[in-house]
Amino acid sequence: MNEQTTTPSPDQEIQSFSANLNEIQRNWANVKDLPPAVKTLEDKLAEMASQLADIRRQTLYRAATARVRPYQTVSDECAAEIAARFVIHCQKSDKLEALSSVSSQRDALLSLARSTLNITTRAALGTGDVPLPVQYGGEIRELISEFGVARKYMAHYPIGMGTAKPARMGARPSFGSIAMSAAFPEKSPGFGYATLESHKLGGIVRLPRELDEQSFVSMGRFLARFGAIEFARAEDTWAFLADGTGTYENISGIVNTVSASGNSVILTAGKTKPSDATLDDFRALRRKVNKAALNGTRCAYYLDTTWESRLPSFRTQQEPLVYQRLANGTAILDGYPIIWTDVLEPYDVLPSANKPLAVFGALSFWWFGEHGTPRIDTSEHIWFANDQLAVRFIEEIDFDYAAPDAVAVLKTAAA
Repeated sequence: MNEQTTTPSPDQEIQSFSANLNEIQRNWANVKDLPPAVKTLEDKLAEMASQLADIRRQTLYRAATARVRPYQTVSDECAAEIAARFVIHCQKSDKLEALSSVSSQRDALLSLARSTLNITTRAALGTGDVPLPVQYGGEIRELISEFGVARKYMAHYPIGMGTAKPARMGARPSFGSIAMSAAFPEKSPGFGYATLESHKLGGIVRLPRELDEQSFVSMGRFLARFGAIEFARAEDTWAFLADGTGTYENISGIVNTVSASGNSVILTAGKTKPSDATLDDFRALRRKVNKAALNGTRCAYYLDTTWESRLPSFRTQQEPLVYQRLANGTAILDGYPIIWTDVLEPYDVLPSANKPLAVFGALSFWWFGEHGTPRIDTSEHIWFANDQLAVRFIEEIDFDYAAPDAVAVLKTAAA
């Protein structure tokens, strides 16, 4: 039996429409403010998205800058970067087998290296990718400073393309009294220019074969530490002892420059042994240093560590504290700190004519010029017969003085 459908009459439709219209009118007050509210919500969501982006950038920045670099080594991130570049270079030279004879370990090393350097293909690093990133180059610089003296205490100056010309101090006019409403007298200090050019210094680090992924970070730390120690030794040798000859690419270091300017104390004739130096000789050095350097700057004695066995004998009953060895390994001589460096003449009782025993003054009046950051290159050929790989560290530096009278040198007699 079919059900019949009842069609509403026009009057019924009008009544239904009227009822719906009344319902809409009654609720319009509740919905008429929705568009502005939705717009406000959209604006707040956009603001929150911007804030989240800023938080993310700050988090990434903190993660990049909060690396902990332990004393006298580099951070895990820097060590991994160095090791990864070394592994990729080995792969590039088809010498990855020199790192490990086990295929699974080679694959693991290569996987770690690619992950560290964010390499998604099998392509090796190109020539332009060799220098360390800036943040890791800074870690290497800091590490060198912990092993050396020159980089730590000299004034740094960047060397761009060609020759840099930092200022040298000349005559220093003194300030004086100025009467009320009087004109200021002109003060014209004398000055010149130092010359800083790029000179390559570097060394080669041997790395034995048969490494695995467990030693990945340790390998990077070894390379960084060994390279930094050798960099520090070379920098200090050139900074103090470069004699202006071709051996040092015509660079004149502290001892040679100061001796040529007459700002040195030389033991009397016949005193050619380091043991001939007395406390008065060390004190005489301070009279050679310009007072402008002594006032307000960190002046110190620079000595070989073997002098620690001689300096205690300078104590007397009248001056029992003339030499003090502190608990942290540092020492004080006559009120001035001693900075140990092993490039100056060691203490001995045998003749050692015309040798620099000590340097006193403020190394901050010397320029330490540097071009770029340290570079790392790898070779599998240089020690082929020893079945070892070579990692070459290179830096470009130079030295020159801002004021030669800020430092004095104590030397043994020439004969």
